[in-house]
Amino acid sequence: MTELEKIFYTSEHSSDKWQPYFEVYERHLSQFRKQDINLIEVGVQKGGSLEMWGNYFPKAKITGIDIDEECSKLEYKNPNIQVVIGNQEQPKFWDDFLKDKEIDVFVDDGSHSMLGQMLTFEKVFPKIKLGGVYICEDTHTSYMPGYGGGFVGRRTFTKYARELVDILHVGWVERSRPEWLEDLTSIHFYDSMVVFEKLGKREMKNVFATK
Repeated sequence: MTELEKIFYTSEHSSDKWQPYFEVYERHLSQFRKQDINLIEVGVQKGGSLEMWGNYFPKAKITGIDIDEECSKLEYKNPNIQVVIGNQEQPKFWDDFLKDKEIDVFVDDGSHSMLGQMLTFEKVFPKIKLGGVYICEDTHTSYMPGYGGGFVGRRTFTKYARELVDILHVGWVERSRPEWLEDLTSIHFYDSMVVFEKLGKREMKNVFATK
């Protein structure tokens, strides 16, 4: 059991996560433990996830976003946690919310719809700081018609993310990256999760070691 999972089970507020997620969190986010970061998560539910992040990242500013106005009534002992009400499927919400924002860690655990996931990524990723991480959870909905997904013939988030793999390699086919994806460094696919790292464009050099 990871340290983050232990924190999750001791939170005062309720929440639910798929158990394998905790290992992915530790792998990609443990580097931020002692840093003064800005973490934003879409999908507040009953509040336990935000409490978990607040306890795991003691110096972080934590913001939760949810469409349910009842979430604004949640109370936390941690003064660095706040909840914002908004609809991630509305471009105007993002345009207003993201003004002057710089984000270190972003977690999409919100609507799980194809529209919500793709729109959120395209709005938020340009605001991720160099060295930051973007996580989209519950991408198994890409295979569920109720969320706009489907195995064949649908424009899904997992297909969208797979297409971005080509962006990582455009230098080999004499094409340029879209400016807002210039610093996308890596994409990690897990069961029900996609993790994007923004570490800055790397120059490919073929180096030699001679004996």
